[in-house]
Amino acid sequence: MASSSRESAISKWESGKSYPDITLVPEICKVLDVSEHELIRGANDTEFREMKKHATLHRKVSERFYWGFTGTYILALIICLICDIAINKGLTFSPIVFGGLLVAFTFIPTATRFTEQHKLAVFTLSTFASISLLLGICCFIYEQNWWGIATMGTLLGYIVLFSPYLLKRYAIRKYNVALYFFMTYSSLFILLFIIGVTNGYDMKPGYLITLFTMIPFIIMSIMHMTSVNGWFKASVNTLFMSISLYSIQYILTLTLGENENSSYKVNFSDWPNHVNANVFLLILIIGIILSIVFFIVGIKQKHRR
Repeated sequence: MASSSRESAISKWESGKSYPDITLVPEICKVLDVSEHELIRGANDTEFREMKKHATLHRKVSERFYWGFTGTYILALIICLICDIAINKGLTFSPIVFGGLLVAFTFIPTATRFTEQHKLAVFTLSTFASISLLLGICCFIYEQNWWGIATMGTLLGYIVLFSPYLLKRYAIRKYNVALYFFMTYSSLFILLFIIGVTNGYDMKPGYLITLFTMIPFIIMSIMHMTSVNGWFKASVNTLFMSISLYSIQYILTLTLGENENSSYKVNFSDWPNHVNANVFLLILIIGIILSIVFFIVGIKQKHRR
């Protein structure tokens, strides 16, 4: 009776009069040696099988790649430790080797394999931390004091390079530009401060020049946070950027003093001796023209709406 009942049920499935219970699908797939995707589609999904095969192969290659590099780094460190202790009777160069191998590990194969959602953040933090550690080890062994300058310079480079992508993912889009410039200039000021303290330099000119260069970026950040027409934003940003670029020559003269190359008199008939003044003036004129064009386009677009 059970056999005839089973055959009757299968016959109804085949004729479309009824369908198997959803809980039976995994068992049916196991018996037929097909995937649930293939069973539902009712066909041999060659493309799906091929994708599954490639995915499995990629996982295997990735595992071997990761553990192969990791094992190589560990083996190299052990050999260096043995040689260092045997030859120098202590740890002399092996800590630097350890730091270098750690830096290499964070770049290749990287620690990002331990996360799926935050790969860029993990890569950024792990590589920066390993570089900072290597710099610290070198300073400690050679008894030098440039660790702060080197680490802060590295951080500034990381902020410039990676923060736009990280802010796009983790911050509110409206404040991305403001946060980006805030982090960039904050790290730049800290770097200047560390340089001054470490080497005993007077960094006031550097602070003043940095503050002046912040002006167009502050304007840009404010404009980005407003709901003004994009063409108006471009107009204001272009105008302030060109004015700031033209004015930087006078700021440099005021902060650094007069020198043989600090003459900014315009003379288009004598380019070899007045190239700086001529170029800066042309940039200012082009910037003003573009600003006016952007503003006019913005007004036209606003009227159309």
